[in-house]
Amino acid sequence: MKRITMILCSLLAAACAGNQPTTEQNTDAAVHCHIEGKVHNRQQSDELWLFVGIDGMVAQSSRPHTIIDIRGGVFSCDLYLDEPQYCELVFADELANGAWRTIDFIADNCTVKFDLYPEDEFMKNKIEGTGATAEYQSYKLQLRALQNENNATREQLEKENRYNTKEYDALIAQIEAIKESTPERTALIEQLQAMTDEEQYTPEAIALRKRSKVEYKEAQLSILEGEPSLARLALLARQMVYRLPDQEFIDVFEQVYAIEMPENPVSQFCRRQIDGLSLQVGNHYVDFEAPDLNGEMHRLSEMVEGAKIVMLDLWASWCGPCRRASKEMIPLYEKYKNQGFMVIGIARESGSTDAMEAAISKDGYEWPQLVELDDRANIWSQYGCINGAGRRILFNDEGEILAFDPTIEELTAEVEKHLGAPKAE
Repeated sequence: MKRITMILCSLLAAACAGNQPTTEQNTDAAVHCHIEGKVHNRQQSDELWLFVGIDGMVAQSSRPHTIIDIRGGVFSCDLYLDEPQYCELVFADELANGAWRTIDFIADNCTVKFDLYPEDEFMKNKIEGTGATAEYQSYKLQLRALQNENNATREQLEKENRYNTKEYDALIAQIEAIKESTPERTALIEQLQAMTDEEQYTPEAIALRKRSKVEYKEAQLSILEGEPSLARLALLARQMVYRLPDQEFIDVFEQVYAIEMPENPVSQFCRRQIDGLSLQVGNHYVDFEAPDLNGEMHRLSEMVEGAKIVMLDLWASWCGPCRRASKEMIPLYEKYKNQGFMVIGIARESGSTDAMEAAISKDGYEWPQLVELDDRANIWSQYGCINGAGRRILFNDEGEILAFDPTIEELTAEVEKHLGAPKAE
């Protein structure tokens, strides 16, 4: 899955300097996985970053376990772990461009061989191994074959002009005819986005889309119904990276993996995702402990005592949208900070807090700041925020969540509703 986020790769690379592949044998490790491969038609690629764990390569704050050099189109390293683990490889140049595709596998006691191609040829990628790696890849190939079959049907409908409606194609043609960004083009795009499926697709296309979704889901559940394994668990966890999956997948986790493999890191990831993504307006906020910039620990529930309305600001120095949203709150905070409006920042940083401190100084945040360094407490994940976009959670003096990511206008209305007009100094 392509993951797109704003990223300042140099910061993370600096934080990870010296974290090179482990080549010396570790006799205490339970797992020794040898990784080797070839890189085709990617002369610009000289590094692969290896992440251990499904929630590794999801944000700028994540640090790779290992940086693998690519020399002459080939690479290799030896990975020593305490137990078999789900892992991901990412090309460093894709990270630098802000868009990347993960190459996932399971590291166990075997050799895993890769043939890797450019992003537009990723379907040619080959991953070979034994044990859990072979099992996991077999499931992915099974699901890919089903996708390919449905894609072929779609392509045939498109070729025969039986997939999109005439109205949809006409609107696309109008948009493409306007090369520059103009109010007219913006209005047409908004019109396109407002179209229903019935307005965009023919009855045949809608039937295909529905059938494809049902078949793919049934194939996934059929795989997950087998004997519990790390490969099946990893396949299940991939459904939970950015959103809550259908209830059937959650049931499989609760009824099987939460019981059979509760201590596995992938199971723990699933638990955090289900809990975090299930948060809704009306729920109680998730309490946690985190350090401030002096290293002193603070519990959120103790910090907010006495406040009437609180904004928990999940931000990061490298996240432009986060910082813009945070800066918008400054005037409102200045008006109401002495009347019971509290803002608490929790910055997701990597390696050190230097960039965070510089951002605070530049942007002018005056509210208390805590830090989530290298995802040590998985605080963002607990709030259903695994990617790099941040999140803002507004709650009242009873801990009840009032809103997620309110606009400044919505936030102002809520603050005025709870606190009234600002008092004159």
